[in-house]
Amino acid sequence: MRLHRFYILETIGSKNVIILDSVDVVHQIRKVFRLKKGNLLIIFDGSGSDYTCGIEDFRDETIVLGVREVSKSRFMPERDVYLYAALVKKDTFEWIVEKATELGVTKIIPILAERTEKKAVNEERLKKIVIEASEQSGRGSVPEIAAVISLKEAVVELQAKNESLDTRVRMLSFHTDAELFTRVDLGEVEPLACFIGPEGGWSPDEIDLFHKNKIPVKSIGDQVLRAETAVVATLSLVMFGK
Repeated sequence: MRLHRFYILETIGSKNVIILDSVDVVHQIRKVFRLKKGNLLIIFDGSGSDYTCGIEDFRDETIVLGVREVSKSRFMPERDVYLYAALVKKDTFEWIVEKATELGVTKIIPILAERTEKKAVNEERLKKIVIEASEQSGRGSVPEIAAVISLKEAVVELQAKNESLDTRVRMLSFHTDAELFTRVDLGEVEPLACFIGPEGGWSPDEIDLFHKNKIPVKSIGDQVLRAETAVVATLSLVMFGK
């Protein structure tokens, strides 16, 4: 039987006993899944390890777990991928965040583009989504959700970081009318930033911004994709394509 899996902020390390005090996790275990003393579950802290634990005791607001086994998480991304995704309507953007988490992105940065209609996100809601998607997918880490930022600010920020970091972040933007993407564009294993536009794609001025900053603009095909489809298709090529 597949065990329920839960993320906690506390670093577990070599602990043999874990005291769960997260209100949300305790509620899920007691009220949602109705687990009992002696039942097994999996805890992870984002370090790449899964801790199989047995429930030893229920207290007023905490649960005592005993660590039975430590193993590698099912999936840990091989490279850092930062998704700069233009904002779209709420439900669609939440779906994008969920799928990007399952595919292994390191960080999700919501972008204000010229053709975006929505201008804000519920960060707390998105953080819950990435935790749930990480728990479900078996990945050993949880991606970061950044604050909303304009495209120009994002490009300036990345360029500044590249001037100060030993390991540069490789940047790629994706657009329908562009040169076809190939694996050569990914380089080696350095961190990668992917810019994916809103419905209707990037504007001419935004494409010009990429060109001026020497950020390659690539296409994954001639078909016109919905924003959410473009994110999944692009990330699948970036993360798993051979």
